[in-house]
Amino acid sequence: MYCVMAAVDVDPAVLEELRGSLRSLGDPVDLVGPVGPHWMAVLGADRNAVGTAAEGGVHLATFGTGLHTSHGSTDAAAAELARRAAATGLHDAPDDSVAVALDPARGLLSAAVGAGWHRLFTAEVGGGAVVCSNLGVLARLLGDRVEPDRSYEDFLLGFGFLPDDRTVHRGVRVIGPGVRHWGTPPAAAPSTATDPAATDAARDVPSFEAAADELHDRFMQAVEEVAGPSQEVAVLLGGFDSALVAAALSRLGRKVSTYTFGFGDPRYEQRNVGLVTRAVGSREHWVHMSPEVIMEGLWDFGRIYAQPGPQPHYQVHTLHASRRIREDGFDMVLTGDGCDAIFLGYPMVNTRARLLAALRSAPAPLVRLGLRAASTRLADRYLGHVARMARSTLGSLLLPMPARGHLPTRYLDEVALARLRTGPPPAQTETVEQVRLRLAEGLADLDPVRLAFQGNAATGQSRVKVDGAVAATGLRQYSPFLQPSLRDFVAGLPIEYLRPPGTAAGSAGKAVLIEMIRRHRLLPDEVVDMPKQSPVDAPVDAWYAGPLRGELLDLLDHLPFEWDRAYVDELLRPKFVEHLYRERVALGHHTFQAVGLLASYASFHRR
Repeated sequence: MYCVMAAVDVDPAVLEELRGSLRSLGDPVDLVGPVGPHWMAVLGADRNAVGTAAEGGVHLATFGTGLHTSHGSTDAAAAELARRAAATGLHDAPDDSVAVALDPARGLLSAAVGAGWHRLFTAEVGGGAVVCSNLGVLARLLGDRVEPDRSYEDFLLGFGFLPDDRTVHRGVRVIGPGVRHWGTPPAAAPSTATDPAATDAARDVPSFEAAADELHDRFMQAVEEVAGPSQEVAVLLGGFDSALVAAALSRLGRKVSTYTFGFGDPRYEQRNVGLVTRAVGSREHWVHMSPEVIMEGLWDFGRIYAQPGPQPHYQVHTLHASRRIREDGFDMVLTGDGCDAIFLGYPMVNTRARLLAALRSAPAPLVRLGLRAASTRLADRYLGHVARMARSTLGSLLLPMPARGHLPTRYLDEVALARLRTGPPPAQTETVEQVRLRLAEGLADLDPVRLAFQGNAATGQSRVKVDGAVAATGLRQYSPFLQPSLRDFVAGLPIEYLRPPGTAAGSAGKAVLIEMIRRHRLLPDEVVDMPKQSPVDAPVDAWYAGPLRGELLDLLDHLPFEWDRAYVDELLRPKFVEHLYRERVALGHHTFQAVGLLASYASFHRR
């Protein structure tokens, strides 16, 4: 595991106990030895995703993917941050990294979190504070000091993420983007993740065609920046977005090696991979997935990732591919992550936004009648995921805007949870509806599509995926679509440049991006015009219900509550309506999100 951690003002006996726990996880690199109540260490010896430095008595450790882009190495990036920390206090970190600076003489610990993939976690212990870049490592360090935090369990099992700074462990909190200090810091100027020049440029483009040309220049610059000096670059190749990254690298004269998930069944594999690799001139590699790979990843999910989720198989796919790419000698991989988010390209998110807008005038008594019908035991038993989706949509219609159109589909609602949990429900800090209303505050000015995309991004599943894979393998991951100059430029474009009026709800959108590709001939038309496929597609439903069933049920025994075996059997039972939904409606052939969410949640409570 690759991570950084630090402690300040911790009782020396407790600190020595924590250091002993750390030794059982691997060989730590101590930056500050057992001197009084302060300490800092890193895990991960090859220095690809972690960096250390010291300057003027300040010790600094960094972790993340954004360390090489401007400094060439993790230690060089750490040295630059250490100089700033010694002079003016640690006031920022590269977008895709985190940093902790410890000044033992002053008893000052500073933690900086960039705006990208990575997060820090903190807990109070031994009279002081411990900070760590990996939730699983921190939980194992603390051992019996951490207990399950179920105070937002209904929301977590509903939407697949925890709000605010919550984690699944009581007393352990997320440190989000920005800086936090323990002790008295020197004055420091805050930094910003927004590029005003990029946003202004987007507003000033005179036409759709001019926007496509400006987008091309910014995209190529972003690809060159994240690729750095590497002449041979690995790309995690899925669909259209990552194919575009591979094509841009080829246009820049780089040798490309592509890696694609393989399942041994063409229904689930990305189409036209051979066409893309021939057009780009890349070396093609298939990373084969199996039920065994998924089950191993589910057992270890809580030790690697920071949050449960409804599609943990996709995060396990990325982890498995990252290990393969690392074994092949690469120290970084480029992806197409973030493209759908910034270009409003997820068809199902658009469909949901359009559906809620179309039904906004439905009479409340009629909505409640439909909700009651979808909530019956008969509907739940025979319609399964489809009934839960219907209840989620109808329930959202009873909320005011913007909460109504904000968060994605609810996976396990009060009807499902009442059947799943056999004991009394845990006391909740807020009701699910209260959390939804609070998270939507300040979003009333967003148009319905951007509102739905903001809610989709709030779940943080891509962030969890990348953060965990980098920490587990040391393979840095970059996406040019998340470079600030490109991201902010697209955010400033009129929405009709992304999804023109009349665009079908289920289409992939991305109009200005497609115009850019055609004008500059980056990809063949066959790739541009191919139907969108879900990046999470996999035969995982059949695996859950078939070869993995026994182990899956064993894993669920680690849930922090007693559960009804008959109800889980019902979730796994084949249903004709779910089959129709997989084959004719869903972008991916997958309806067992509730099962994946329960399995990943259970893995956090293994001892």
